[in-house]
Amino acid sequence: MPKLFTLIRMAGSDPELSREVTPYIGHVHIGDLNQQWGVYMVSGTGAQLVAINALPQVVGIVAVTESGGVKWGELDSVIASAIRTKLNTWLANRGYPIIPTSWTNRQVVQAVFKRLNGKFDFDLFDVTEDL
Repeated sequence: MPKLFTLIRMAGSDPELSREVTPYIGHVHIGDLNQQWGVYMVSGTGAQLVAINALPQVVGIVAVTESGGVKWGELDSVIASAIRTKLNTWLANRGYPIIPTSWTNRQVVQAVFKRLNGKFDFDLFDVTEDL
């Protein structure tokens, strides 16, 4: 099942997403910033994650998959320019340092998510299909 590491505006303590409008399988809340934005891992089909990432209240970082013995191999790729630009705009508007061009998705997720949850660890957070 594909998953998306993302920042999403929050409604209360939940991501500002409607499963009726934009369906997805599940999510895990990793941390939040001023009760306005949360960092999440969202699971769904590839098409569902693309639709979620297109929403104005979502800043997607990287979609990951598992195939065979490789877990989230996409984290080792350099962050895409368009994603880095969108994320850097979000970070700069909030006074956070921006992401350099050479960083991998893993470095970006760790840097951003650790700012919002100092205990973030890739092995501690995941979304399963057992809802």
